[in-house]
Amino acid sequence: MAARHHGALIALTATLALAGCGSAPAAPRESATPLGSTTPREGATPPVKAAPPAAPKIAPTAAIGAAKSEIRRNGKAVKSAPGEKYQAVDAVVDDGGEQHVRFQRTHEGLPVLGGDFVVHSTADGSFRSATVAQDQAIDIPATTKISRADAIETAGLTGRTETRKVVDALDGRPALAWEVTGHAKVVIVDATTGRVRLAYDTVHTAEKGTGHGLHAGEVELNTTRRADGTYALVDTERGGNTVRDALNDYYYSGIGKYAEFSDSDNAWGDGTRADRATAAVDALYGMAQTWDYLKDTFGRRGIGDDGKGVTAYVHHSTDQANAAWFGTSCACMTFGDGRATGAPFTALDVVAHEMAHGLTDHTANLVYRGESGALNEATSDIFGTLVEFYANNPVDPPDYLAGEQTRTREPALRRMDEPSLDGKSVSCWTPTAKDLDVHHSSGIGNKFFYNLAVGSGTSPWGQSTPCGDAGPVTGIGNDKAAQIWYRALTLYMVSNTDYAGARVGTLLAATDLHGQDSVEWSAVDAAWRAVGVDGSQPGWGTPEFGPIPDSVPTPRAGETVSYQLTARDPQRQEVTFSATGLPPGVSITPAGLISGAPTTRGEYRSSVTATDPDGNSTESSMRWVVKGPPLVDSAPADMIMQMGAITTVGIYHVTFTDAPDWQVDPTNSFKASVTGAPDGFNARIRSQAQGTFIAEVSGVVRTPGSGTAVVTGTDADGDQVTVSIPWEVRPAKTPSAPIGVQVTGGNGTALVTWDRPTPGIGKLLPEGYVVRVSPGAETRVGEDARSLTLTGLDSRRAYTVGVRATSKSGDGPEQTITLAPTGLPLSASPAAITYGQASTVSGRVLRDNTTPVAGATVIVEHRPAGKTTWSRFATVRTDSKGVWRATAKSATTSAIRARYTGSAGLWPATSAHAWISVRYTITAKASTTKPKANKKINVSGTAKPARGGVNVTLQYRKGTRWITITSTRTTATGAYTFSRAFKRGTWHLRTVISGGSYNTTSTSASVKIKVT
Repeated sequence: MAARHHGALIALTATLALAGCGSAPAAPRESATPLGSTTPREGATPPVKAAPPAAPKIAPTAAIGAAKSEIRRNGKAVKSAPGEKYQAVDAVVDDGGEQHVRFQRTHEGLPVLGGDFVVHSTADGSFRSATVAQDQAIDIPATTKISRADAIETAGLTGRTETRKVVDALDGRPALAWEVTGHAKVVIVDATTGRVRLAYDTVHTAEKGTGHGLHAGEVELNTTRRADGTYALVDTERGGNTVRDALNDYYYSGIGKYAEFSDSDNAWGDGTRADRATAAVDALYGMAQTWDYLKDTFGRRGIGDDGKGVTAYVHHSTDQANAAWFGTSCACMTFGDGRATGAPFTALDVVAHEMAHGLTDHTANLVYRGESGALNEATSDIFGTLVEFYANNPVDPPDYLAGEQTRTREPALRRMDEPSLDGKSVSCWTPTAKDLDVHHSSGIGNKFFYNLAVGSGTSPWGQSTPCGDAGPVTGIGNDKAAQIWYRALTLYMVSNTDYAGARVGTLLAATDLHGQDSVEWSAVDAAWRAVGVDGSQPGWGTPEFGPIPDSVPTPRAGETVSYQLTARDPQRQEVTFSATGLPPGVSITPAGLISGAPTTRGEYRSSVTATDPDGNSTESSMRWVVKGPPLVDSAPADMIMQMGAITTVGIYHVTFTDAPDWQVDPTNSFKASVTGAPDGFNARIRSQAQGTFIAEVSGVVRTPGSGTAVVTGTDADGDQVTVSIPWEVRPAKTPSAPIGVQVTGGNGTALVTWDRPTPGIGKLLPEGYVVRVSPGAETRVGEDARSLTLTGLDSRRAYTVGVRATSKSGDGPEQTITLAPTGLPLSASPAAITYGQASTVSGRVLRDNTTPVAGATVIVEHRPAGKTTWSRFATVRTDSKGVWRATAKSATTSAIRARYTGSAGLWPATSAHAWISVRYTITAKASTTKPKANKKINVSGTAKPARGGVNVTLQYRKGTRWITITSTRTTATGAYTFSRAFKRGTWHLRTVISGGSYNTTSTSASVKIKVT
């Protein structure tokens, strides 16, 4: 036997196990013979009315029409989206008149895979709920990005294929897709991303296989033949029920490793634990029997009544003595192999028990804790037993024991006749039942069902003793008991139903099926008393409000209202009504008539209560919006506008409030208008929030004037409020002063620049400008002018320059600026340097020769001797005191000056120049310092800067005087040489280079020689 291995991850939200074991009992095809009898105690019944006469049978076509109407009103419940159409494919009307209509959908003409849903309606055709396949409403692009050809290539199918455009809503977010069908396979390709969303084999007809189970013995199985000729444990006749091998993996947070069971001859298992398919046979057999029981007994197509099967994973974990139902995550089950000394948890009643958890999920959805959790477990035990009786397999004879085939405990995991005999479960209700493990408190429900079906006392199935002083019970058989429990579960139990509520629900179900005066009704009452649930427990079942005529009434203050409330009590008792928070002037009668005339505008949140004679009550709410005319919240005291050059724009705001009316009025229904305003003005609502409406009153005025504007606010009901606002439009003003006025001096000229005045409310635009210079005259220029050059000026003088704008209303204010002469004192220190040394040149920049100018840029230039042009050697900036400094290092005597190019308000200037004289440097050295008498030696050296033809004199010292011996001239490199003989004696020699226009004279150091 081959196994196909897969990996998957499914969110695991709940594990509803069979109890530290896990399983559940149920009822035989034929009713068990009633054993024992009892007469219910007087006064034991809840106040329930007699069963009403059967309602006329509703035709499926009428049910379909009613369901279509409900879809239009409840589109959100069926994940409706624009562009969809719905085609009814099936309609079921049960005996109570409740209707269930199944639909397929198309979206923009495309078939929707996974778009089917079922609408559940009450007997009067009102929408109750919907079972919807898809996860969310469809919102897909209109066009595909992936072509049909690309989709076919991605699918990778060989041979002839058929391709159609669909909406894939089978799993997750719906998407536009291509459905490619080829030989024995379908591939769904996303038409936007190009990825494969889903691929599956097409299934041929179901095959009949043979199974050899450990618990079930040899049984017939429905399996599926694959395209390759092998068989899979997939029962297509029962919604695709599937069994897989969990490979002894423990599914901690989701479905983990598994393998598909595969077989070539369609013969499965060998009846021993050695063959892994043996457990799978028991599981698939149990799933089939449970499916058939629900269908044959209640007309239910699977646990969800939707024709869909479930998946079971056998060999879960290692030696796990448990089974579990995974409801919200995957609608699947896991079955352990049991202890080494026991047997796998795949017995018939265990499998049916787990599937019954799914039935509960799809109906009452009992919360898995407290007494509701106990009822959840009891329901699974009950149906587990009922399926066992239905199958009536001689290899596993039916009984009222739960999980006896697992051999985990003797005689079984749980027993229904007297649950407390297992040492853990309870048989009788006590207030502490809600605090027990749900597998143990389920004994109360199990014993109730046993007594209802079999009766109390001794029977072939066990021994059941009524609790306390309750009387004996006569059973009515499995069939009737099953119908009563199923109807109570599907119609009268809700998520938090407790045992008291289950008693009421089963009594109501018995009334519906047999009447309140029936033997069956009395048996239900007696069976509950036999487990200590006698109606003295806290009441259950609160009244249910009928549709409230108007949950948000919107009368006007003073307008008469009348609303009749209705409610249905589960115990079928009359209810009385009360209310709090009604608007002043409105009241409610005990019969539920709300009437009166509200006196005060406002929002009122009312709580209405329906109460039955037992004190059970239900609250609902009504939100009243008592309407009235709008109000003015704020408005300007006046509207004063100033004319501009041609027109002026006025914008004012009036705030209205219309609360609480705005909450129920149509959006954008509040309007504003204005009369008596300046020509060209209108009013409109600019913004609104929480009942506050801001009206903008605005327009363009062209002429001066005055008057009174009347602004009107009108709400959706036509109510109005007005406010009067005086207004005045004043004549225009002269322009403002030009901005950015600057004057920059040049060589006897000055450039004046400015920008247009800043516009102001009521200010005229300039028609031209006047530039005034003092001393001097005025010059007029056009409105586009932004500069003017002044000529004939003296840079040694200070001038005041003013610029003003002109208009037809006169000249505006003048903006003035002063153009002042610039002082540039300059000095050099030291003024005489030796070649290679530097001198510091410093000076100041002074406005009008007095005020220091900080941050001014000064260009320092020099003109070496013999040159006629000036060149820059430094650019410096003044410090905060207007002082600047630069270092001058020249090879020749040079003239130094500073030049300031001018700036806004300052004339340019050039300083007087200073001189820096540069001395030669000269060296001297004798070829020997101890020559012989009358024998020539050389005295040589170098002068810098090097310049050829400069006269050099050789001198000796006599006393304090230096006497010239001879002279020579320098070469182009500045070198010189003297060749001379000296008499005996000591000589002190030096050389002197003559100065000129380039450099000044310089003398070498003294050289001492001794002539012998």
